[in-house]
Amino acid sequence: MKKLYMAFLLAIAVIFGHYLGNTVIGTEGLAWLGYGRNFGFDPTTFTFGGVLDLTLGFKFALNIAQVLLIVTAIIVYTKTAPKLFS
Repeated sequence: MKKLYMAFLLAIAVIFGHYLGNTVIGTEGLAWLGYGRNFGFDPTTFTFGGVLDLTLGFKFALNIAQVLLIVTAIIVYTKTAPKLFS
């Protein structure tokens, strides 16, 4: 149950951080929260004997708001999990 709780907190932090970071991009004073980087590799298609085509690719975007909320989620987890699941 603790792992599910941690996964939930991290998922909420990533989703809300993405939304928050994209929302404040044009806002003076808060635009730094939207600064981020994209990681990954472009889709590549592999053909196996003309029968099977397999396309693989991966993209991951991370902004400062997400990082801050992930750190917050970890802190919240360490403070609340022992009390919730004792």
